[in-house]
Amino acid sequence: MPKGTKISLKAARTNANMTQEDAANALSEYFGMKISRQRIMEYEKHPATVPPGFGHGFATIYRLPIDAINFSN
Repeated sequence: MPKGTKISLKAARTNANMTQEDAANALSEYFGMKISRQRIMEYEKHPATVPPGFGHGFATIYRLPIDAINFSN
């Protein structure tokens, strides 16, 4: 990915070959608490609402640098 390029949360998930359910399960394991598929869906629709900790979680499970993911609407 060229430097400075940002992709959406959905694109990051798709590129990681994960479903929303897969992402929810991976984040549940990452945080040690239940994360629902619906929450993943909402964050993909409204990325500006993603808390910083979740941003780091998404970057970790999708194996991307956090600055490669677009967290604005």
